[in-house]
Amino acid sequence: MLQLLSTAILISLPSLSLAVPTAMAPSASMVELQDESSWKGRLPGPDRAAAEAGIGFEAPAFPEELTWIGRPAAVSMEKLRGKVVVLQTWTCGTSLGRGIPKNLDRSLKDLAEREDVEVILIHTPQDAEKSAHFCSRAKPAFPIAVDASGSFCDQLGAFKLPVNIIVDRSGTVRYAGLTDRGAASAVEHLLTIPYDPTVKPEPRPTPDVSAATPRGNYPPITGNPGAASDLRGRSAPPFVVDRWISAEPDARGKIAIIDFWATWCGPCIQAIPHMNELADQFRGKVECVGISDESKSAFEAGIEKKNLKDSSFRYALALDPKGRMKSAFNVRGIPFVAVMSTDWVVRWQGHPSSLTSSIIASIIAADPGISSNTSKVTAPGTPPARWAGQKR
Repeated sequence: MLQLLSTAILISLPSLSLAVPTAMAPSASMVELQDESSWKGRLPGPDRAAAEAGIGFEAPAFPEELTWIGRPAAVSMEKLRGKVVVLQTWTCGTSLGRGIPKNLDRSLKDLAEREDVEVILIHTPQDAEKSAHFCSRAKPAFPIAVDASGSFCDQLGAFKLPVNIIVDRSGTVRYAGLTDRGAASAVEHLLTIPYDPTVKPEPRPTPDVSAATPRGNYPPITGNPGAASDLRGRSAPPFVVDRWISAEPDARGKIAIIDFWATWCGPCIQAIPHMNELADQFRGKVECVGISDESKSAFEAGIEKKNLKDSSFRYALALDPKGRMKSAFNVRGIPFVAVMSTDWVVRWQGHPSSLTSSIIASIIAADPGISSNTSKVTAPGTPPARWAGQKR
Protein backbone atom coordinates (compact mmCIF):
# COMPACT_ATOMS: atom_id res chain seq x y z
CA MET A 1 0.00 0.00 0.00
CA LEU A 2 1.22 3.47 -0.76
CA GLN A 3 2.50 5.34 2.24
CA LEU A 4 0.99 8.78 2.79
CA LEU A 5 3.39 11.63 3.45
CA SER A 6 2.43 14.95 5.03
CA THR A 7 4.42 18.07 4.29
CA ALA A 8 3.31 19.43 7.64
CA ILE A 9 5.40 16.87 9.53
CA LEU A 10 8.92 17.91 10.47
CA ILE A 11 11.29 15.41 12.02
CA SER A 12 13.77 16.80 14.52
CA LEU A 13 16.87 14.70 15.11
CA PRO A 14 18.59 14.94 18.51
CA SER A 15 21.84 16.85 18.38
CA LEU A 16 25.01 14.83 18.89
CA SER A 17 27.63 15.92 21.41
CA LEU A 18 31.18 14.71 20.91
CA ALA A 19 33.84 15.02 23.59
CA VAL A 20 36.93 16.76 22.24
CA PRO A 21 40.28 16.09 23.95
CA THR A 22 42.01 19.18 25.33
CA ALA A 23 44.91 18.76 22.95
CA MET A 24 42.49 18.82 20.02
CA ALA A 25 40.25 21.67 21.18
CA PRO A 26 38.75 23.60 18.22
CA SER A 27 40.09 27.03 17.39
CA ALA A 28 38.04 30.18 17.94
CA SER A 29 37.27 30.36 14.21
CA MET A 30 36.01 26.77 14.25
CA VAL A 31 33.76 27.49 17.23
CA GLU A 32 32.36 30.57 15.47
CA LEU A 33 31.64 28.51 12.34
CA GLN A 34 29.85 25.84 14.37
CA ASP A 35 27.81 28.47 16.20
CA GLU A 36 26.77 30.14 12.94
CA SER A 37 25.69 26.85 11.41
CA SER A 38 23.21 26.45 14.27
CA TRP A 39 21.56 29.75 13.33
CA LYS A 40 20.05 28.32 10.16
CA GLY A 41 16.33 27.59 9.98
CA ARG A 42 14.62 24.74 8.16
CA LEU A 43 14.20 25.47 4.47
CA PRO A 44 13.79 23.16 1.48
CA GLY A 45 17.00 22.80 -0.53
CA PRO A 46 15.90 24.98 -3.48
CA ASP A 47 14.68 27.75 -1.16
CA ARG A 48 17.92 27.78 0.81
CA ALA A 49 20.06 27.77 -2.34
CA ALA A 50 18.10 30.71 -3.74
CA ALA A 51 18.28 32.75 -0.53
CA GLU A 52 21.98 32.09 -0.01
CA ALA A 53 22.88 32.95 -3.62
CA GLY A 54 23.12 36.61 -2.63
CA ILE A 55 25.51 36.09 0.30
CA GLY A 56 28.73 38.03 -0.22
CA PHE A 57 27.15 40.40 -2.73
CA GLU A 58 25.53 43.82 -2.53
CA ALA A 59 21.97 43.84 -1.20
CA PRO A 60 19.52 44.71 -4.01
CA ALA A 61 18.15 48.23 -4.14
CA PHE A 62 14.52 48.83 -3.22
CA PRO A 63 12.54 49.05 -6.49
CA GLU A 64 10.30 52.06 -6.99
CA GLU A 65 7.18 49.91 -7.37
CA LEU A 66 7.24 48.81 -3.71
CA THR A 67 4.27 50.03 -1.68
CA TRP A 68 5.35 51.16 1.76
CA ILE A 69 3.39 50.92 4.99
CA GLY A 70 5.24 52.89 7.67
CA ARG A 71 8.11 53.96 5.41
CA PRO A 72 11.48 54.16 7.26
CA ALA A 73 13.37 57.45 7.33
CA ALA A 74 16.20 55.99 5.25
CA VAL A 75 14.33 54.26 2.45
CA SER A 76 17.22 53.35 0.13
CA MET A 77 19.88 50.72 0.72
CA GLU A 78 22.49 53.42 0.06
CA LYS A 79 21.12 55.54 2.92
CA LEU A 80 21.04 52.50 5.19
CA ARG A 81 24.82 52.04 4.93
CA GLY A 82 26.31 52.01 8.41
CA LYS A 83 23.35 50.04 9.77
CA VAL A 84 22.76 46.31 10.10
CA VAL A 85 19.60 45.63 8.09
CA VAL A 86 17.17 42.72 8.50
CA LEU A 87 14.88 42.07 5.53
CA GLN A 88 12.18 39.56 6.49
CA THR A 89 9.73 38.26 3.90
CA TRP A 90 6.22 37.21 4.93
CA THR A 91 2.59 37.13 3.82
CA CYS A 92 -0.69 37.75 5.60
CA GLY A 93 -2.20 35.00 3.45
CA THR A 94 -0.96 32.04 5.53
CA SER A 95 -0.97 31.25 9.25
CA LEU A 96 2.81 30.87 9.15
CA GLY A 97 3.23 34.23 7.44
CA ARG A 98 0.83 36.06 9.75
CA GLY A 99 2.91 35.03 12.76
CA ILE A 100 6.17 36.42 11.36
CA PRO A 101 5.77 40.10 12.43
CA LYS A 102 5.10 39.22 16.08
CA ASN A 103 7.82 36.58 16.17
CA LEU A 104 10.32 39.05 14.74
CA ASP A 105 9.25 41.72 17.22
CA ARG A 106 9.87 39.31 20.10
CA SER A 107 13.27 38.16 18.87
CA LEU A 108 14.66 41.53 17.71
CA LYS A 109 12.78 44.04 19.88
CA ASP A 110 15.76 45.24 21.93
CA LEU A 111 18.14 45.20 18.97
CA ALA A 112 15.68 46.99 16.68
CA GLU A 113 15.56 49.93 19.08
CA ARG A 114 19.21 50.70 18.27
CA GLU A 115 19.89 53.50 15.80
CA ASP A 116 22.31 51.30 13.85
CA VAL A 117 19.75 48.53 13.18
CA GLU A 118 16.91 48.62 10.63
CA VAL A 119 14.28 45.87 10.38
CA ILE A 120 11.97 45.86 7.35
CA LEU A 121 9.18 43.40 6.56
CA ILE A 122 8.82 42.50 2.87
CA HIS A 123 5.33 41.27 1.97
CA THR A 124 5.47 38.77 -0.90
CA PRO A 125 3.02 38.87 -3.84
CA GLN A 126 0.91 36.18 -2.19
CA ASP A 127 -2.26 37.97 -0.96
CA ALA A 128 -0.48 41.33 -1.28
CA GLU A 129 -3.84 43.01 -1.88
CA LYS A 130 -4.88 42.08 1.67
CA SER A 131 -1.74 43.41 3.36
CA ALA A 132 -2.99 46.96 4.04
CA HIS A 133 -6.15 45.72 5.77
CA PHE A 134 -4.18 43.17 7.82
CA CYS A 135 -1.60 45.75 8.89
CA SER A 136 -4.28 48.25 9.89
CA ARG A 137 -5.55 45.70 12.40
CA ALA A 138 -2.33 43.92 13.46
CA LYS A 139 -0.15 47.08 13.51
CA PRO A 140 3.25 45.42 12.99
CA ALA A 141 6.14 47.05 14.82
CA PHE A 142 8.34 47.42 11.74
CA PRO A 143 8.04 49.21 8.37
CA ILE A 144 6.53 47.11 5.60
CA ALA A 145 7.31 47.09 1.89
CA VAL A 146 4.65 45.32 -0.20
CA ASP A 147 6.23 43.66 -3.23
CA ALA A 148 3.14 43.00 -5.37
CA SER A 149 5.15 42.10 -8.49
CA GLY A 150 7.66 39.85 -6.74
CA SER A 151 10.64 41.57 -8.39
CA PHE A 152 12.32 42.44 -5.10
CA CYS A 153 11.61 39.00 -3.60
CA ASP A 154 13.20 37.41 -6.67
CA GLN A 155 16.32 39.52 -6.14
CA LEU A 156 16.41 38.43 -2.51
CA GLY A 157 15.96 34.78 -3.50
CA ALA A 158 12.72 34.59 -1.49
CA PHE A 159 9.65 32.66 -2.60
CA LYS A 160 6.54 31.49 -0.76
CA LEU A 161 8.15 30.44 2.53
CA PRO A 162 9.18 33.30 4.86
CA VAL A 163 12.92 33.96 4.82
CA ASN A 164 15.19 36.59 6.35
CA ILE A 165 18.18 38.29 4.73
CA ILE A 166 20.76 39.92 7.02
CA VAL A 167 22.80 42.79 5.55
CA ASP A 168 25.95 44.16 7.20
CA ARG A 169 26.92 47.81 7.64
CA SER A 170 28.62 47.97 4.23
CA GLY A 171 25.44 46.85 2.44
CA THR A 172 26.62 43.28 1.83
CA VAL A 173 24.31 40.28 2.37
CA ARG A 174 25.92 38.15 5.08
CA TYR A 175 23.26 35.68 6.18
CA ALA A 176 20.00 34.22 4.87
CA GLY A 177 17.36 31.78 6.04
CA LEU A 178 18.03 31.98 9.79
CA THR A 179 15.79 31.15 12.73
CA ASP A 180 14.45 34.02 14.84
CA ARG A 181 17.15 33.35 17.43
CA GLY A 182 19.75 32.92 14.71
CA ALA A 183 18.81 36.26 13.18
CA ALA A 184 19.24 37.97 16.54
CA SER A 185 22.65 36.31 16.99
CA ALA A 186 23.69 37.35 13.49
CA VAL A 187 22.69 40.97 14.10
CA GLU A 188 24.57 41.04 17.40
CA HIS A 189 27.65 39.64 15.67
CA LEU A 190 27.53 42.16 12.81
CA LEU A 191 27.12 45.04 15.28
CA THR A 192 30.53 44.19 16.76
CA ILE A 193 32.16 44.97 13.40
CA PRO A 194 32.91 48.73 13.07
CA TYR A 195 31.56 50.51 10.01
CA ASP A 196 34.19 51.37 7.43
CA PRO A 197 32.71 53.66 4.74
CA THR A 198 35.63 52.85 2.42
CA VAL A 199 34.49 49.20 2.20
CA LYS A 200 32.18 48.76 -0.78
CA PRO A 201 29.96 45.71 -1.35
CA GLU A 202 30.62 43.37 -4.25
CA PRO A 203 28.20 44.18 -7.12
CA ARG A 204 25.86 41.41 -8.15
CA PRO A 205 26.46 39.70 -11.49
CA THR A 206 24.32 40.97 -14.34
CA PRO A 207 21.46 38.47 -14.85
CA ASP A 208 21.54 36.45 -18.06
CA VAL A 209 18.45 37.64 -19.91
CA SER A 210 18.98 35.30 -22.87
CA ALA A 211 16.92 32.62 -21.14
CA ALA A 212 13.91 34.96 -21.17
CA THR A 213 13.86 35.14 -24.96
CA PRO A 214 10.99 33.08 -26.42
CA ARG A 215 12.24 30.13 -28.41
CA GLY A 216 9.16 29.60 -30.53
CA ASN A 217 5.39 29.48 -30.63
CA TYR A 218 3.20 27.35 -28.41
CA PRO A 219 0.93 24.85 -30.14
CA PRO A 220 -2.24 26.48 -31.50
CA ILE A 221 -5.41 26.06 -29.45
CA THR A 222 -7.48 23.53 -31.33
CA GLY A 223 -9.78 20.64 -30.58
CA ASN A 224 -12.01 19.74 -27.65
CA PRO A 225 -11.01 21.21 -24.26
CA GLY A 226 -12.32 18.12 -22.47
CA ALA A 227 -14.90 17.89 -19.73
CA ALA A 228 -14.04 21.23 -18.13
CA SER A 229 -14.02 24.98 -18.72
CA ASP A 230 -11.70 25.99 -21.54
CA LEU A 231 -8.79 27.79 -19.88
CA ARG A 232 -6.29 27.31 -22.69
CA GLY A 233 -4.19 30.41 -23.20
CA ARG A 234 -5.24 31.75 -19.80
CA SER A 235 -3.67 31.70 -16.35
CA ALA A 236 -4.14 28.38 -14.58
CA PRO A 237 -5.78 28.28 -11.14
CA PRO A 238 -3.40 28.26 -8.17
CA PHE A 239 -1.86 24.87 -7.49
CA VAL A 240 -2.99 23.57 -4.12
CA VAL A 241 -3.19 20.13 -2.50
CA ASP A 242 -4.05 18.95 0.98
CA ARG A 243 -1.33 16.32 1.32
CA TRP A 244 1.31 14.56 -0.73
CA ILE A 245 1.24 10.80 -1.15
CA SER A 246 4.63 10.72 -2.81
CA ALA A 247 7.48 13.11 -2.12
CA GLU A 248 6.68 16.67 -3.19
CA PRO A 249 8.30 17.28 -6.60
CA ASP A 250 10.40 20.28 -7.60
CA ALA A 251 8.63 21.77 -10.63
CA ARG A 252 10.87 24.83 -11.03
CA GLY A 253 11.83 25.32 -14.68
CA LYS A 254 9.55 22.50 -15.82
CA ILE A 255 6.28 21.99 -17.65
CA ALA A 256 3.52 20.91 -15.25
CA ILE A 257 1.06 18.16 -16.17
CA ILE A 258 -1.84 17.84 -13.72
CA ASP A 259 -3.92 14.66 -13.95
CA PHE A 260 -7.26 14.80 -12.11
CA TRP A 261 -8.18 11.21 -11.29
CA ALA A 262 -9.56 8.87 -8.60
CA THR A 263 -9.07 5.24 -7.60
CA TRP A 264 -12.74 4.39 -8.31
CA CYS A 265 -12.47 5.67 -11.91
CA GLY A 266 -11.82 2.85 -14.40
CA PRO A 267 -10.62 5.08 -17.27
CA CYS A 268 -8.29 6.83 -14.80
CA ILE A 269 -6.66 3.52 -13.88
CA GLN A 270 -6.33 2.65 -17.57
CA ALA A 271 -4.53 5.95 -18.19
CA ILE A 272 -1.79 5.30 -15.60
CA PRO A 273 0.59 3.47 -18.02
CA HIS A 274 0.29 6.32 -20.52
CA MET A 275 1.03 8.91 -17.84
CA ASN A 276 4.01 6.84 -16.71
CA GLU A 277 5.38 6.82 -20.25
CA LEU A 278 5.07 10.59 -20.57
CA ALA A 279 6.67 11.14 -17.16
CA ASP A 280 9.60 8.90 -18.09
CA GLN A 281 10.07 10.31 -21.58
CA PHE A 282 10.24 13.94 -20.46
CA ARG A 283 11.76 13.53 -17.00
CA GLY A 284 13.75 16.61 -16.07
CA LYS A 285 11.70 18.87 -18.37
CA VAL A 286 8.22 17.92 -17.17
CA GLU A 287 6.68 17.27 -13.75
CA CYS A 288 3.53 15.11 -13.70
CA VAL A 289 1.20 15.18 -10.68
CA GLY A 290 -1.90 13.06 -10.19
CA ILE A 291 -4.47 14.72 -7.89
CA SER A 292 -7.41 12.84 -6.41
CA ASP A 293 -10.18 14.53 -4.44
CA GLU A 294 -10.79 11.38 -2.40
CA SER A 295 -10.38 11.33 1.37
CA LYS A 296 -7.34 9.58 2.81
CA SER A 297 -9.36 6.55 3.90
CA ALA A 298 -11.20 6.26 0.58
CA PHE A 299 -7.96 6.61 -1.34
CA GLU A 300 -6.23 3.91 0.72
CA ALA A 301 -9.18 1.58 0.27
CA GLY A 302 -9.25 2.23 -3.47
CA ILE A 303 -5.51 1.64 -3.83
CA GLU A 304 -5.82 -1.69 -2.03
CA LYS A 305 -8.86 -2.74 -4.04
CA LYS A 306 -7.11 -1.98 -7.35
CA ASN A 307 -3.94 -3.72 -6.13
CA LEU A 308 -1.84 -0.62 -6.84
CA LYS A 309 1.61 -0.10 -5.31
CA ASP A 310 4.34 2.54 -5.20
CA SER A 311 5.87 1.06 -8.32
CA SER A 312 2.57 1.48 -10.20
CA PHE A 313 3.22 5.23 -10.48
CA ARG A 314 6.30 6.91 -11.89
CA TYR A 315 5.03 10.42 -11.18
CA ALA A 316 3.95 12.37 -8.10
CA LEU A 317 0.59 11.86 -6.36
CA ALA A 318 -1.37 14.10 -4.02
CA LEU A 319 -4.79 14.36 -2.36
CA ASP A 320 -7.09 17.36 -2.17
CA PRO A 321 -10.48 16.26 -0.78
CA LYS A 322 -11.79 19.80 -1.25
CA GLY A 323 -11.04 19.57 -4.98
CA ARG A 324 -10.01 23.21 -5.13
CA MET A 325 -8.00 23.19 -8.35
CA LYS A 326 -10.41 20.71 -9.89
CA SER A 327 -13.33 23.03 -9.12
CA ALA A 328 -11.45 26.03 -10.52
CA PHE A 329 -11.16 24.14 -13.83
CA ASN A 330 -14.84 23.20 -13.50
CA VAL A 331 -13.94 19.58 -14.23
CA ARG A 332 -17.12 17.65 -15.04
CA GLY A 333 -15.57 14.28 -15.77
CA ILE A 334 -12.32 12.42 -15.09
CA PRO A 335 -9.69 11.59 -16.09
CA PHE A 336 -8.89 15.14 -17.10
CA VAL A 337 -5.41 16.53 -17.76
CA ALA A 338 -4.15 20.12 -17.92
CA VAL A 339 -0.67 21.12 -19.13
CA MET A 340 0.87 24.37 -17.89
CA SER A 341 3.97 26.16 -19.17
CA THR A 342 6.50 27.60 -16.74
CA ASP A 343 4.64 30.93 -16.65
CA TRP A 344 1.63 28.99 -15.34
CA VAL A 345 -0.52 29.43 -18.43
CA VAL A 346 -2.69 26.51 -19.60
CA ARG A 347 -1.27 25.33 -22.93
CA TRP A 348 -3.28 22.11 -23.37
CA GLN A 349 -6.18 20.32 -21.68
CA GLY A 350 -8.33 17.27 -22.32
CA HIS A 351 -8.40 13.50 -21.90
CA PRO A 352 -4.98 11.97 -21.09
CA SER A 353 -5.23 9.57 -24.05
CA SER A 354 -5.22 12.61 -26.37
CA LEU A 355 -2.04 14.04 -24.84
CA THR A 356 0.75 12.93 -27.14
CA SER A 357 4.53 13.14 -26.90
CA SER A 358 4.63 15.57 -29.83
CA ILE A 359 2.28 18.00 -28.04
CA ILE A 360 4.48 18.01 -24.95
CA ALA A 361 7.65 18.32 -27.02
CA SER A 362 6.24 21.36 -28.86
CA ILE A 363 5.33 23.05 -25.56
CA ILE A 364 8.83 22.40 -24.21
CA ALA A 365 10.40 23.78 -27.39
CA ALA A 366 8.39 27.01 -27.13
CA ASP A 367 8.79 27.63 -23.39
CA PRO A 368 11.59 30.12 -22.56
CA GLY A 369 11.40 29.21 -18.88
CA ILE A 370 12.46 25.59 -19.29
CA SER A 371 15.60 25.06 -17.26
CA SER A 372 18.50 23.76 -19.34
CA ASN A 373 19.75 21.85 -16.31
CA THR A 374 17.26 21.50 -13.49
CA SER A 375 19.90 20.03 -11.17
CA LYS A 376 22.20 23.05 -11.58
CA VAL A 377 22.97 24.87 -8.35
CA THR A 378 21.81 28.48 -8.15
CA ALA A 379 24.63 30.72 -9.37
CA PRO A 380 26.19 32.98 -6.69
CA GLY A 381 24.68 36.44 -6.75
CA THR A 382 21.85 35.45 -9.13
CA PRO A 383 18.86 33.87 -7.34
CA PRO A 384 16.24 32.28 -9.62
CA ALA A 385 13.32 34.55 -10.62
CA ARG A 386 10.53 32.37 -9.30
CA TRP A 387 7.89 35.08 -8.88
CA ALA A 388 8.52 36.52 -12.35
CA GLY A 389 5.70 35.63 -14.69
CA GLN A 390 3.86 33.52 -12.12
CA LYS A 391 0.11 34.07 -12.21
CA ARG A 392 -1.38 34.46 -8.75
